[in-house]
Amino acid sequence: MEIKAAHLDMKSMIPTADYGLTVIDELAEQGFNAIVVEFEDKFPFDVTQGLHHPCAWTKEEFRRFGIRCKEKNIKLVPLLQSVGHLDYILKYPKFRNLRDGGPEGTSYQWCLALEESFDLWCAMTEELLEVFPDTEIFHIGADECNMKLPCEACGTNKIDLYIKRVSRCAEYVQKKGMKALLWDDVFRRYGADKFALLPKGVIPCVWMYGEIDFNYIERMAASGLEFWGASCIQAHRFYYAMSPQEPKMANVDEWGKVHPMYPQITGHIGTIWGRIECQSPIDSTLPQSMFMTAYLAETLNNGIIKDRKKFADDFGKKFFGVELDYDTMLRNFCYEPEYSAPIVAELKDKALRHRDIAEIWYAFNAIDRRILYINLCFANNEAMLKIWREGMAPDEVTSNWLDGVRRCYEDTMEVLAEIRPMMLKYFPEKMWDEFVDQRLGAKLEQNEYWRHVLTAAARKWKENLKKI
Repeated sequence: MEIKAAHLDMKSMIPTADYGLTVIDELAEQGFNAIVVEFEDKFPFDVTQGLHHPCAWTKEEFRRFGIRCKEKNIKLVPLLQSVGHLDYILKYPKFRNLRDGGPEGTSYQWCLALEESFDLWCAMTEELLEVFPDTEIFHIGADECNMKLPCEACGTNKIDLYIKRVSRCAEYVQKKGMKALLWDDVFRRYGADKFALLPKGVIPCVWMYGEIDFNYIERMAASGLEFWGASCIQAHRFYYAMSPQEPKMANVDEWGKVHPMYPQITGHIGTIWGRIECQSPIDSTLPQSMFMTAYLAETLNNGIIKDRKKFADDFGKKFFGVELDYDTMLRNFCYEPEYSAPIVAELKDKALRHRDIAEIWYAFNAIDRRILYINLCFANNEAMLKIWREGMAPDEVTSNWLDGVRRCYEDTMEVLAEIRPMMLKYFPEKMWDEFVDQRLGAKLEQNEYWRHVLTAAARKWKENLKKI
């Protein structure tokens, strides 16, 4: 396989620019030769008039990143969405006129009937290519677009406008001597025969994150098209800090069956989704995904991994330089974080290599343990709300749960104080604060709500006793 790529979704909690360079070093060591970078609001586009995230890297920092990629023989593949996933632009008033459906329409995708949206995409592309002049492959995104949204400008031929737009974007980069990539799912939904309408040489990226549709892969191969595969090696839509690893390994294994069968598959991307949109809660990050990048790299280079436990333990020994029960730690990262806690704590203290990843795993595991504790502590409170409000629970009950409220808050504050300085070595301060607020802010607000409910319940119980 020609291209073995990892994916950096920068709408996530990005690392600092300096720390990002070390991530490139590790991907190169694992055997990757490409990285697909989805910039979104973390690139300081001049043409969007300063509406980037406050933690965005500077253009000079991106240049350094591109130079490091070149030094490590890793192709940097910019990904600039051409149709949807554009809330990072369209949420602002000054760009509302570009929304699909007009100014009161969706902030997710822009209107394809407007020439201004294409002009803006071209201007953003030029800024990226000025920073990354060695670009050989360019990804235009174009996934998960809604062809049924009402829009007076588009009318009813939205799929035709879609194909016309992605074709123009593909031609734009092809004329500059680059290969053009796009996600395949809209064509999959509306007829894969429409791939024939694209400019010659456009490479579809087939993303399948669960079971593989082998019939579809067979049809793609029979069409004569060159295409890439794409697995999901990190993401968690329930927004815990660490993703469950086993479903991701299963997906990589499925793709491992496909690759040897079809020489038309010339590349593969292991996607690490930071969040669905820039206005969604932060999900996975590339630094925390180093086990799954290693798992994918091994599969791409040497075929399906037969013994996951052996691979996990061998990976940990090589990566961190210390023997521990990595298999147990990784299997329990998400849903049973308490089982992982003692192992990841020992790893943090003993790691001889890559202590950064050990500390990052330790911090995310600590976050998940707090989330689990708060969830368990108040799992029954909503069911008991009527009892609380009517003052029907004895003092012993309410005082017990009030003690839980106190411990939830104090324990969370203590843990955050411990891990904050650790994480600020790797992530910008505002990004870490944003992550913590999204993961634990709402939980602590819920915790405070129950303190008020339970305090009122205790007072009501005493009032009811006086009436007896």
